Amino acid sequence: MAKKKKQSFSDILKKRLKAIKAKDIMTKTVVTIGEDKTLSEVAKIMIKKRISGLPVLDKKKKLTGIIVDHDLFLVMDMIESGNVIEQNSNTKADPKVNYVMSSQVITIKKDTNLDEIISIMKYKNVHTLPVLQRKKIVGIIGRRDVYQTFYNAIKNLKK
Repeated sequence: MAKKKKQSFSDILKKRLKAIKAKDIMTKTVVTIGEDKTLSEVAKIMIKKRISGLPVLDKKKKLTGIIVDHDLFLVMDMIESGNVIEQNSNTKADPKVNYVMSSQVITIKKDTNLDEIISIMKYKNVHTLPVLQRKKIVGIIGRRDVYQTFYNAIKNLKK
């Protein structure tokens, strides 16, 4: 009779992380913002909702970008130093969202596992991941969601 090899903590954790899907941890009520809004409106929403990132939608509700709190800090520095130049706008102190949003949005599907989500966030330096189904946003995952789920998974592992 062959002796069963005992799984390492790392193997058990990896298996657990692959079992947790985006749909299990995503926030289903997604706060978004339009491309035509200003950065002061973004900041107001982020403060009020206690969130660190907003998907940006065009008038047809299509995802065109994402803006995160780090983007606001970059523009704050630019505004302070007088380096904000926006075309077709009356204000240089409060540019539109599309001035600083990332238009190359990394998205995931509802069945993307937590192990993949961690890799994306870590290696691509992503703070907020929209979850798409048929090109529509059905959820969103932030770093805090990942931290909480990861450390709960560790805590609940049987050694």
